[in-house]
Amino acid sequence: MKTKNMFKALAMAMLMPAMLLTTACSNDDFAVNNDNTEIVNQKGFTIPVTINVTRQGDDATMRATFDNDTKKLSFSTGDKLFVKGYESVAGSFAGTLTWVSEGTFTGTITTEKEYTGTYEQLFTAAKSTGHATATLLPNGYESVNFLYIQDQGTVAKYDDEVFANYKNAFALTKAAGVEQLSWEWGDYSIGTGFALSSGNTILNFTITGLAASTNVNVSLELEKYSVNKSVTTNASGTASFAIGVYGGAYNLNELALTVGGNSIARGSKELAAGHIYNISRSVGGLSGKFTINSSGDKVFFSKGNLRYASGTWSFFDNQYDYYTSYSADAWDKFGWSTSANTYGMYTSTIPSDYSGDFVDWGSNSDLQTALGTGWFTLSSAEWTYLFNTRSASTVGGTENGRYAKAKVNDVQGIILFPDTYTHPGGVTAPVGVNATGDTGWNGNNYSSADWTKMESAGCVFLPAAGYRNGSSVYEAGTVGIYRSATLNGSDCAYNVDFNSGDLNPTANGYARGLGFSVRLVRKVE
Repeated sequence: MKTKNMFKALAMAMLMPAMLLTTACSNDDFAVNNDNTEIVNQKGFTIPVTINVTRQGDDATMRATFDNDTKKLSFSTGDKLFVKGYESVAGSFAGTLTWVSEGTFTGTITTEKEYTGTYEQLFTAAKSTGHATATLLPNGYESVNFLYIQDQGTVAKYDDEVFANYKNAFALTKAAGVEQLSWEWGDYSIGTGFALSSGNTILNFTITGLAASTNVNVSLELEKYSVNKSVTTNASGTASFAIGVYGGAYNLNELALTVGGNSIARGSKELAAGHIYNISRSVGGLSGKFTINSSGDKVFFSKGNLRYASGTWSFFDNQYDYYTSYSADAWDKFGWSTSANTYGMYTSTIPSDYSGDFVDWGSNSDLQTALGTGWFTLSSAEWTYLFNTRSASTVGGTENGRYAKAKVNDVQGIILFPDTYTHPGGVTAPVGVNATGDTGWNGNNYSSADWTKMESAGCVFLPAAGYRNGSSVYEAGTVGIYRSATLNGSDCAYNVDFNSGDLNPTANGYARGLGFSVRLVRKVE
């Protein structure tokens, strides 16, 4: 980084212009072109520095660079240290040091005025008459995908001093941005060097479940500044980005993520200073991953059962939601779909009205406009593999814990545990795991607050929404029947069927014309 950018006006630091000298001492003036806008004449001394630097804290939630194996915060090749300060004799001083070994940085600093002492003497004196601080410049911080956010979203340009002083930041690629966003800095301590601490809270986002090259608009409103940017999903339909929030604990007043004008995340949160928040969203879907075949294909489930109301396709807001009665303007129980126009929204009970090949609800262009592409209905074989075969975590003392009957927010149904699952602390462990009888039905009762924690851990809930025959709904709350994409004979289709005393992922005796629940999935790329 060129020295010509080192001394810009900084009110807080009281830095004065400086110049680059090719010798240790010089009285000659020379001109430096500063950003092609002004000529600055400077005098000064360069002082060699080799100094110890440590990083404070041992809490993994507070450091993106925390190594859980070594329990250390490690520096790496390419890391640099920007040092600046003020002392009454030397005036303002600054310089960029490079990492040479764990905890050691070396290089030179340049003083505004003539100074003949060592850097230790200068920094020690600065403790009394001014200040001496250092900011970590992590390897790769100059990346074109890494932006600094000044007041109200203005993007600052790259150089060492800008990095060291503009704390708010936005990274378009998370892998290259998390450590960069921590903004670690500290004051000089006599005899020990610089001790760095994280100044930023990091919001670390992963958005999945979208098509490749989809634009995601990010709007962040904070007490101190705002961010309005956009990112584009990669070939797998994933957008990863991070935002560094400077300062102590304060509120994230409003966060909004939108795709094609549709909100996919919105909310507010009180932030703890220095912590990292990992925020994952699957658009219209849940975070848990479920293996559906021996090839290892995995899926996300939609965030709720499918519904069609007032001319719009959507998922229920909560996993335990469903309609308890039939309405011509509100459908959530569909005949086995054979029409790209109605998608099983018939009240006819005549089998021939449902003849023909299967048309997946996920192929509906109107649904895709509202909910995104890639949604589909599991086949009977995939449902069966998910319930009976896949490898999964131990849950409630049961190896390969895949499901359990339960009541969630006073709604009875089936909980599906993701392949990898850790039951949240403070929530009663489930009973009757992988049991088809009524043990879990009677023994697992989770409040909406409990369920929020379990859902965040990846759980899926299939409510016992009943079924529709013609225009009447039966056994809502006691029976759950979910569509598969697989035909059984000419007039019937396979379904997942459960009640208090039974569970059958390959139930096959139901006519196409009956209305059953639909829960769509999307492949994990």
